[in-house]
Amino acid sequence: MDRWAAHWGDQLRIQHKVWVVLLLLCVPLSAGIAIHLYVVKQLLALQQQRQELMLADEQVDVLGRLAIDIEDGFRGYVLTQQPAFLAPLAEAEAKLDQALSDATTSLARLSGSPNSLAPIEQRLKYLLRSKHELIADIQKGQADKALAYVRSGEGLRLSDLLRKDFRTVEDRLQGQRNSLNEQADALSQRTFVGLWITLAGVVALGWIVSRLLARSLTDPITRLQSATARIGAQVDVAGITELLATGRGAKDELGQLVEAYLAMARRIQTNIREIEALDTIGQEINTIGSDDLNSALQRILDRAVELEQTDICLVLLRDLRTGCWIVEAASGEWNDRLKRWVMPWEELPVSVQAFETRQVATGERLGSDGWPQMFRHNLNGGSMRAIPLLAQGIPFGVLSFLNERPRAAHEWNQRLAEGLAQEAALAISNARLYETAQQKQRELVTRLRQLEHLAETLAHDLKGPGARMEELARLLVQQDRGQFDDRTKRWLSLIEENGRDLVQRVEGILTVAHVGADQETITAVDPTAIIREVLKARADEIGHLRAVVHVEPGLPLVACHGPNLRQIFDNLVSNALKFTREGEPPVLRISGRVQGPMVAFSVEDQGIGIPPTQRTRVFQPFVRLLMSEAAGNGIGLTIIQRIVELYGGKVWIDGAEGPGCTVQFTLPSVQEREGASNARMQASRVPDVVDVVRRGVL
Repeated sequence: MDRWAAHWGDQLRIQHKVWVVLLLLCVPLSAGIAIHLYVVKQLLALQQQRQELMLADEQVDVLGRLAIDIEDGFRGYVLTQQPAFLAPLAEAEAKLDQALSDATTSLARLSGSPNSLAPIEQRLKYLLRSKHELIADIQKGQADKALAYVRSGEGLRLSDLLRKDFRTVEDRLQGQRNSLNEQADALSQRTFVGLWITLAGVVALGWIVSRLLARSLTDPITRLQSATARIGAQVDVAGITELLATGRGAKDELGQLVEAYLAMARRIQTNIREIEALDTIGQEINTIGSDDLNSALQRILDRAVELEQTDICLVLLRDLRTGCWIVEAASGEWNDRLKRWVMPWEELPVSVQAFETRQVATGERLGSDGWPQMFRHNLNGGSMRAIPLLAQGIPFGVLSFLNERPRAAHEWNQRLAEGLAQEAALAISNARLYETAQQKQRELVTRLRQLEHLAETLAHDLKGPGARMEELARLLVQQDRGQFDDRTKRWLSLIEENGRDLVQRVEGILTVAHVGADQETITAVDPTAIIREVLKARADEIGHLRAVVHVEPGLPLVACHGPNLRQIFDNLVSNALKFTREGEPPVLRISGRVQGPMVAFSVEDQGIGIPPTQRTRVFQPFVRLLMSEAAGNGIGLTIIQRIVELYGGKVWIDGAEGPGCTVQFTLPSVQEREGASNARMQASRVPDVVDVVRRGVL
């Protein structure tokens, strides 16, 4: 019974279920109301009968009082013979006919009443007639007849008969009244019991209906809630289908909701699989090289066949030289059979359409489309879908799906196909870009080696003549025996200085060119220890100049190479000691602070200063200020700039115009990954050498 009710309930819509519930609840309520109305009607009928009985009883009582008045009036007149005693008799006689009529009518309205006033009416009229006769005899002077009548007791007997008749009628009326009371009591009891039965029926029926509603409404909603919680944790379509199995056969809105929910769960699972596949492919593409392109495309196509549920998936690239299709990759075992196939352009019209329109194209019944079939008859293609492969909006190939069974356009998952096409296009573009970058890098490395060799050759070729020129000029001056005049001596001195300058410039070029070459792994370097080494090496010069150096304690660690950092501080300290104001001891202040991922160092001096217009130019090779007054070759700041830029930092000069200047530079702190600094150093090494060779030598 329960199974039948559940099955019957599953076939109804929720609105119909509500109507059925209301109808079932209305049946006992309607029955109870009908019973109540029937009982009320019966009680009203009994009340009406009771009122009629009371009225009849009252009217019979009136007749009895009239009979008494007749008897009393007659006796008073007989005893006193005064006419005043006849007044009650006359009044009773006047009312008698109306009272008899009313009593007869009231008794007649009582349904099934056996009461009859005919004997009483006859006796009352006989009583009244006999009294009138006796009164007339008395009035005629024949009082003895009246006395004889009174003494005979005939009048008393007649009065007794009347009282007996009245009592009989009253007893019958009282019996009917008692019967009506009993009927009313019984009806009230039955009504009370019926109301309780109706209430119990409503409660029982409500419980049954609530169970049915809970089975058909609450239970599916609870299962849907559990299924929703399960989707939030993991999309398990099989488990969700099993959980919602009881609600799948229902024809109501909840059954439709269950079916829609299952369809949604399946779509979510499919979308998650698609997203996971595209994400995995995307991660592989980010690190793809030219050697990995084939395997990456193979995985993309295999996943495409699995997710799209098709037979073959191809990557077709257009050969611009021949104008044909080239099969770059194919799914599954087709890859070995079709790899690097060359197919005529017009043999695949669907692919041509997708390529030319840059839109998704679909074709059906490819075997009977009338186009040439030199190669495609080897493909099991009853239908085909092609998606263009684009690089910066320009097509270079298509991703083609072939299905042996004819397949309409709406049966393909266009969003998935477009996503896979984008991934394939990105993989090919990345591989091409990687190959181009590798080729450029090889060419650049070759060019770099050529430039390095050229720089070393030029340096060797220039250093030798410069050194010999300096040596010859010096020997001529030393061997002078008075044969050279002052003008010749000045020329020889100038030749010696130019030769020495040429040698220093060549050595400076080599120094700058080797900045950043053959470096080891970047490590954490303590600037305080490096500065201590620099100051220790220049202790004699510092003492001779009575210089004062203030080093801020606790300088942050930096990620670089120790020798390079030593070169930076040594050059800056050397410049500060060389370019001093006459008569004033040098004062240096070295400080540093962390600025995000970098450490900003500051070296401040009280020297002659650098004009603001020259603060950018001094970083160029061989640019010197006050060349005649200070030693050096003008590459100190150039070397500092090259070293700082190797690690992604920058260097500049601050300070107001006038005496003193502040050289500031940044280097990566140890919080930044050393690999990033290494990458920056490798990226900046090539242009440094080229730039130095171009500007310093060529």
